[in-house]
Amino acid sequence: MEEEKSKDNVKLDLKSITEQQTCFDKNWILQLNKQEDIHDFICLICKQVANNPMEIDCSQHKNMDESLVVGENCLKQFLSKNPNSCPIEPHDNCSYSQSRLAKRYINELDVICPRQFQQEQEQQQLQISTQRGHEEGETHGIVSCDFKGKVKHVNDHLEHSCFLQIVKCWFGSFGCNHTCLKSAIHDHLTSNMKLHFDLVIKSFDSLQQIIRQYQVSLF
Repeated sequence: MEEEKSKDNVKLDLKSITEQQTCFDKNWILQLNKQEDIHDFICLICKQVANNPMEIDCSQHKNMDESLVVGENCLKQFLSKNPNSCPIEPHDNCSYSQSRLAKRYINELDVICPRQFQQEQEQQQLQISTQRGHEEGETHGIVSCDFKGKVKHVNDHLEHSCFLQIVKCWFGSFGCNHTCLKSAIHDHLTSNMKLHFDLVIKSFDSLQQIIRQYQVSLF
């Protein structure tokens, strides 16, 4: 199947590398997909599923049969260290374009919540290190997220509906440094009403003192 490409090479802003997302964890994607589903979309640089896939279309590689796809962020990092070079083989003037068809395909892949995946990985590592299994009750009471959806919907899920999202206390600006799962914030607020009230009063008193000191300095 022929890839659909943008007409012009995409200009990559090398100054915003840290602001871009890395490629998708292959093991996360494979939770609900088969290896053959992602075979043609593996980033040549990091070997994970390409995020914002770019296709390398240098004339030097026109006879290669394999998919020449890299993640946008991986390509940015490579070019920042190897200007004008190519991640496939050494030569100047690397040519690349955004692979819109690959991006649409990847965006339609079904996935579980990435936070849930990370939590499960951490639990497995804990079981290995402690040599204890689920039957001993290690995971009892652990909050989980049952999200299953498309890759394109993951960011919205993480920002608005994920049960595993970590949030700060609403009274953080008054001095409460508590953080917890989004699903537990209501319990924290209701069980610490006096603490939060005292923090607000303390902040108000401090503000009044600053105002009085400022007024004194004016006269």
